[in-house]
Amino acid sequence: MPPESDVPEAPPVASVRRLRWGALAGATTVAILSVAICGFLGTWQWQRAHQQAHAVDPDPRAALAAVMRPGEAGRGEGRLIEVDGTWANVDVGLVAGKELEGVPAVLLVLPLTVPADATGTGAEGTLGVIAGWLPADEVASTPAVGGSTHVTGYVRGGEGLTPTPNDPPVAGAVWLGSMSTASLAQHWTAPVYSYLVVADSPAPGWRALPPPVEQKRLDLRSLTYSVEWWLFGIFAAVISVRWMRDNGREQTSEEDV
Repeated sequence: MPPESDVPEAPPVASVRRLRWGALAGATTVAILSVAICGFLGTWQWQRAHQQAHAVDPDPRAALAAVMRPGEAGRGEGRLIEVDGTWANVDVGLVAGKELEGVPAVLLVLPLTVPADATGTGAEGTLGVIAGWLPADEVASTPAVGGSTHVTGYVRGGEGLTPTPNDPPVAGAVWLGSMSTASLAQHWTAPVYSYLVVADSPAPGWRALPPPVEQKRLDLRSLTYSVEWWLFGIFAAVISVRWMRDNGREQTSEEDV
């Protein structure tokens, strides 16, 4: 039996993982620069997509019956329409609480009787026509309108019910707190159209409303490039974090610390 050695075995050397500050600083710098550059280029392409947007030609002017019908859910907002009819001999609507050109304003809504052969339902209907506006302190009377007319304009959605304002009475008119066709239906002959039409030409003595907002189509190529640059930035950030996690420490023994 061999003699036992009296030399003690050396204890195992413990190891530690030490941060590689130089490598981490370099990787962090590269990550920040990559994300910043990609973010800048993506934002630039996004702005370019809006700058190069081109106006979308509106659909050709259509007959009212091809866009909406009385008593049915409103549709066709923004569509250009034309319709023949007769101004109804009932109270007009005055919508308070608006603001145009920086001043409190009142909108004028006239009732147009649309003949049965132009509604698409075979029966007459009443259409609210927004025929202009005035500063609130200039509304003292309503325009004298009547007889047959040809209206051109664009479709605009109605608004929800709001309380009736306490404005001084105006002969031949009812005050409204909003462009609510439900409120108008209480004063006009049914059925009433759910949406209104903003007339191209205002009533005598009233001011024309602004034209509809021009629709634009973004430049699709620049829009795609902007998304790609942002994705590149995200990818660079993920790769940098992954590299720092896997390579940001080095293993050394406690004796070297």
